[in-house]
Amino acid sequence: MLRRSEKSQKVQPQSASALQAHKYGIQFDILPGISYLNQELPVLIADLLQLFHGFPEGVWISQKWVDEGLDFCRVIFWAFSESPEAIKTFGLWFQAIFREPPVAETLERLVVCALEQPNAAEVGLTDWSRVYAPEAEVKKAIHIEKTKNSVDTRK
Repeated sequence: MLRRSEKSQKVQPQSASALQAHKYGIQFDILPGISYLNQELPVLIADLLQLFHGFPEGVWISQKWVDEGLDFCRVIFWAFSESPEAIKTFGLWFQAIFREPPVAETLERLVVCALEQPNAAEVGLTDWSRVYAPEAEVKKAIHIEKTKNSVDTRK
């Protein structure tokens, strides 16, 4: 968008797009239950997404962690982009990618490897969705992302 400077009456470009952030979760049910889960392996799932075909340009994943229950684990992360169109494209891609059996099976195997007794449990990908985040939480995630180490590793 363009705006006029009152002083010079020249047309100037507005500042760059604001950083966009959406929170996502990928849930795996683990039966009969978790005895021990090495959380470092499932959190890699968020990093692996960027390697799958069709991952949208201009989007990066950050601020990831694992939420663990008695019979499930959920990988939670934030997707960021400076482009509203790219973050929208990511949402559509995210909903579609897990419907591909090889993708789901690969991620399930990664979670199995993170279990203390991998042969004693059955792991199934049960949910992948955007997670509701109140506006204050979104602003906090954006603030954290903007103030992180100034070295940009996405390029």
